[in-house]
Amino acid sequence: MELKETEVSSKELFHGGFISLHVNTVRLPNGKTATRELVDHGPAAAAICINDQKEMLLVEQWREAIKQLTLEIPAGMIDDTDVSPLDAMKRELNEEGGLKADYWEQVAEFYTSPGFSNEKLYLYYCDTLTAAEDKAPLDDDEFLTASWYSLEELKNLLTEGKIVDAKTIYAISVWENMLLTGSEG
Repeated sequence: MELKETEVSSKELFHGGFISLHVNTVRLPNGKTATRELVDHGPAAAAICINDQKEMLLVEQWREAIKQLTLEIPAGMIDDTDVSPLDAMKRELNEEGGLKADYWEQVAEFYTSPGFSNEKLYLYYCDTLTAAEDKAPLDDDEFLTASWYSLEELKNLLTEGKIVDAKTIYAISVWENMLLTGSEG
């Protein structure tokens, strides 16, 4: 049996600054129809930023959707001023960490929640970090603090349930695997 669903109709219910909400009717493999509520979300970039002390940069910020503070790797939307996902990540590292990196490597690209959203995230590894000469300001509605964590501290935070962001959990796993295999930058 072919598993593909075929779109029969789509209705946009909301169009915002960086997402839109659609309700689609699809034909299922068995010929019946079903409704799918979908979030159209632009692509984003995130980075595993490692300093000379072998610590990862995380930012703490309020996330209204879950009504709590989160610890996350630096990340942000790819906007019209960015030539590429890497350009977006360099901009975000400057804004969120006040840093620039001499070494960059793309380690993954994936969909953050394909059950209802088409958001694609490009994940980078970077090191050889220095202070940005011209630190860019945070967005007007963005408030965060940046801190460094060792792998052991990150694993403890995971065990304690203090890191709940999926991209960050994945990034920690990727970094640990890079360390174990000797493939880190």
